Amino acid sequence: MLKRIKNLFNRKKENILSINDKIELLYDELGSDTILVHLGDDLTEYGEMFCNIIQELREEVKNECGFIMPNVHIQDNTVLQENEFVIYIRGNFAERGFLIPNEDGIRDEFYDIFKTIIYGKMKAIFTNEVTERYIDTVQKKNGWLIWNITSILSVPDIKTILSDIIDNGKSIKDIGYVFEKIGEEILLNDRYKEFYTKKYNPHNIAKEVIKQL
Repeated sequence: MLKRIKNLFNRKKENILSINDKIELLYDELGSDTILVHLGDDLTEYGEMFCNIIQELREEVKNECGFIMPNVHIQDNTVLQENEFVIYIRGNFAERGFLIPNEDGIRDEFYDIFKTIIYGKMKAIFTNEVTERYIDTVQKKNGWLIWNITSILSVPDIKTILSDIIDNGKSIKDIGYVFEKIGEEILLNDRYKEFYTKKYNPHNIAKEVIKQL
């Protein structure tokens, strides 16, 4: 449905999309892992534990702020030291460290490190693809709301709003309500002219929505 909406407003979107928006869309098409973890030899035997820790964190982050982490790719790397790990976010280095190669050492250290990375790199992890999943979820219940929002805001704009909300300590768990507030900010405040003349700022929309969460 979202793709059909995009097609209907294709010409408008060509004018609305900024250079930064287009770069974001191209980046998502590269197909690189959003989150990649490399493990040294001594840590690879604990691969299942790393997977369990990441799944626990996925549940915790979802409950805290409503964000559902994308898949995490874990692979061994013989170039690393035996108890070394490296985390990459969208192909960029994010963290490097060393873990005691036992269950207690891994759980105590990696859990906190990885959670800090998730929140600290939220804007990079919150991809356009993830944003479209939220849009699709709301569209199933309120297609007209999504129609109105996506006719004015690009996917990168919506991503910026949602990630700003989380960065400010608020939750998007009730995503339907969040989109309702985005829609109100757009449709009920007589701002159509601002949007179509590119004077709007998704960060400002996020600020207004945050006040109501």
